[in-house]
Amino acid sequence: MWPFKNRRNLARPDEFPAVVNALRDRLKGHGSIAEADRLKEILEGEWTTSNEIYGELFVALTRIQRERHDLPPDLAAEVRRLIKSIDHICRWR
Repeated sequence: MWPFKNRRNLARPDEFPAVVNALRDRLKGHGSIAEADRLKEILEGEWTTSNEIYGELFVALTRIQRERHDLPPDLAAEVRRLIKSIDHICRWR
């Protein structure tokens, strides 16, 4: 459910909420309720800077990647793409 035609494209900052919501819904559908709830908490939180939210998302996604080896390959690939997008966005700030 990656919203880009070319899967090599990364999410831009303005696209992040929609992409994270889509990932959250897929995680919940897979039974990863705690992980989905954590992503929802991050998006609904109040952050001082955008780097704070990206940092929290990076930590949450990295944790999902490390701990959830039972994810389907396409879902695991989405997690990796989001991690890469965050790295790319934060590198330019």
